[in-house]
Amino acid sequence: MGSVSRSRALQLPLPFEEVPLWDATTLADALARESGRRVDLTLTENRSVLVSFRRKGSGVSLRLHRMFLHAPAPVVRALARSLRRTKGCADSEVRRFLNENLHRVRKLPRALPPLVTAGAFYDLRRVFDGLNGRFFHGSLKVPLTWGRGGGRARRGGLTFGSYDPVLGLIRIHPVLDRREVPIYFLESVVYHEMLHHHLGGIPDRAGRTVYHSRVFREAESRYPLQREALAWEKENLKTLLEASQELDRRRRAGSRRSRRALAAP
Repeated sequence: MGSVSRSRALQLPLPFEEVPLWDATTLADALARESGRRVDLTLTENRSVLVSFRRKGSGVSLRLHRMFLHAPAPVVRALARSLRRTKGCADSEVRRFLNENLHRVRKLPRALPPLVTAGAFYDLRRVFDGLNGRFFHGSLKVPLTWGRGGGRARRGGLTFGSYDPVLGLIRIHPVLDRREVPIYFLESVVYHEMLHHHLGGIPDRAGRTVYHSRVFREAESRYPLQREALAWEKENLKTLLEASQELDRRRRAGSRRSRRALAAP
């Protein structure tokens, strides 16, 4: 019942130490058998979309990251359940497998950058530890750092925080290390990125990975000052944009001075 699309990606080595549990053909056959659908399987090295599928009548066109060659049988059965459903999203077993293996997505793992948590006004480690104890029973272990910053806009705003799922790293925009920024706003940003680490992505009915899912939004709303944080951001966004652009100008000027100093005889 299963079929496999062959591509150059099938010959690339996987960054797993253990021997694969499946080859492309046996994985496609297992998914077809468990789902009761014809499965046209393509294995990929896509770094952003790890699972996607499109239903075609009684069949499914399925694209999987090659990490699934190492998926244990319960994960394959859970994935097959998602293919079988007409509604709903991927099983928690699949989400857990993806989250546990995101560090394997890149063929060459990147090293963590230098971690700087102490700022002029806020210490990110203290903020993280407080949130970890209040909302996660102290269970999260995530490196975090102040980022480089800059004036990069996103939908008229700024990217105040980001989560790198490959490194498992949280970066916070240094424009938030200011006396005028209330602690509850900084906490809301750090908490948002901690949730990305904790929950990961959830494939939707079309097989696309959704990070700001209903489950994510419900968890985010548990931060008690979430509404106040959103209101403060709206009121102060222009000031933060200007401050971010100034940080970016200073950083660029510093880089130019460093290059000139290195080039001087």
